[in-house]
Amino acid sequence: MDAAIAPTTTPRSRTAPALEVRDRNAALPDLLSVLDRDGAVVVRDMLAPAVVAALRAELGPTEHATGGGPREADEGVVRFWGGRTKRFASLARRSETFAAHVLVHPLLGAVADALLLPHCEQYWLNTGQMMIIGPGERAQYLHRDADNWPHLCAPDGPEVTLSCMFALSDFDAEVGATRVVPGSHRWDDYSREAADHETTQAAMPAGAGMIYTGRVLHGGGANRTAEVWRWGMHLSYVVGWLTPEEAGCLGIEPDRARTLPPRAQQLLGYRCYHERATGSRLWTVDYEDVPVGLGWDAP
Repeated sequence: MDAAIAPTTTPRSRTAPALEVRDRNAALPDLLSVLDRDGAVVVRDMLAPAVVAALRAELGPTEHATGGGPREADEGVVRFWGGRTKRFASLARRSETFAAHVLVHPLLGAVADALLLPHCEQYWLNTGQMMIIGPGERAQYLHRDADNWPHLCAPDGPEVTLSCMFALSDFDAEVGATRVVPGSHRWDDYSREAADHETTQAAMPAGAGMIYTGRVLHGGGANRTAEVWRWGMHLSYVVGWLTPEEAGCLGIEPDRARTLPPRAQQLLGYRCYHERATGSRLWTVDYEDVPVGLGWDAP
């Protein structure tokens, strides 16, 4: 186990503000308190070793076939997405384990219920994405996930998205552990840049997850190794009245979606957003013969 995450509460310093670390059985109020203060928290053992192994096996063929870096040559795109980083989505189609154990993760769902449901009736998948950082990759620039919806990404804005970076391999500073600026979600000025002494890295072993809010500054770290690839899996939710980053329902065939439980169907966009107070619906589809669990079916 990485020595950087051994204590339950890690002392802070001006040069290395460490993230708090909790076990998977931590009380929800405790996790929410840390998130409210820091914007991020590391949770050990969110995924069992067998789940991590299954994810690696099921996603291995896609990883092998995926090149590092984006298709576009634009420098700004490369700077964000990485020139030596393998990224791919549609994870519910590629991995039964993702659909069964990650998409509907109970702990992450409990945190999302607490932070997102005050602002919506339902939330859904924003993106499930592999982020495999290769040797020699430079650090990604720091950003906020809520920047996808810039009118809402503000110090006094609502919490509209929640994310978790799952470690499918050990994360440390050398392989590109995610950089985070604790407390940056509470800044009065979102235009200012973080200083080096305000930035830490989420060192954690395989199976752990870093849960973080949509308004905390973060970014992939530099991979300074010669041959180690950092296997990270990002999962995020967004309030149901916003357009997500990934078109989840287009990434999995209807026949496969029919086999999933209603909760997974709804998160993937196979059930419409239903605002009970007004009776309004978003993301609906008319079928001549509506399949059970799809289209207009009740949420």
